[in-house]
Amino acid sequence: MVRSGRFVPGPEHQEIVFLTGSGISARTGLGTFRGPEGLWTLAPETEQAMHAELLPESLPQLWSVWGRMAAIAAEHGPTPGHRAIARLGAPVITQNIDGLHQAAGSEVVAELHGSALFAVCLSSECRWRAPLDPGDGDRPEDHGVPATCPECGAPTRPDVVLFDETLPEAPLAQAVRLAQQAELFVVVGTSSTVFPAAQLAPTARAHGATTVLIDIAPPPETSLRAVFDHIIAEDAHEVLPDWERTLNQVGGTSFLDPF
Repeated sequence: MVRSGRFVPGPEHQEIVFLTGSGISARTGLGTFRGPEGLWTLAPETEQAMHAELLPESLPQLWSVWGRMAAIAAEHGPTPGHRAIARLGAPVITQNIDGLHQAAGSEVVAELHGSALFAVCLSSECRWRAPLDPGDGDRPEDHGVPATCPECGAPTRPDVVLFDETLPEAPLAQAVRLAQQAELFVVVGTSSTVFPAAQLAPTARAHGATTVLIDIAPPPETSLRAVFDHIIAEDAHEVLPDWERTLNQVGGTSFLDPF
């Protein structure tokens, strides 16, 4: 049952875990993916290129789209929400590929959908992976990495999970462990409809965690809302800094929160 009033974590919540989606990064200009104003709706050709079955022909578009998104993230930096989570010292499970949690200072980040800040080999049998320098263009060289893998010669690609691809095993296993260990499980900026990430809040709740959704426009579906003990229909970039100041007993607005 969702309780009324704004929830604030207390001293009984020693193990706080966050699950974040594109909503927490939207303020940087990255936008979200689903909904009437989402990337898939406004640029359907981009959504079409995200299917693994279209590789390798879709590589130029992948480099253009993900390289641009990585560049936007690098230029605009973490949001107040990212910074507040980092200052709380809480582990993060994220569906985002922008690296903003790490840029804010979070040390434990399970990236379920990979990272647009890295390139990998297109061959599933090769383990080559390297950081890239986000740029503007549809070639890997535009982002500071070679077009062919230096170890096996196959094409290179952004290290992001496409439709029809399985999530990386290690981050997913880490996410499940974090959900099971959480005393407070907080979902921020995600639709709560994409599996297996959508199963993490129910998993945390089943293991005794208090579950909270922070979203300026929470989903109306009763089945989605029922997973949460508290729903905060407010801007996470205001709620999370307030939480951090309360829990860390500091006052004022940090100079680190420029947005």
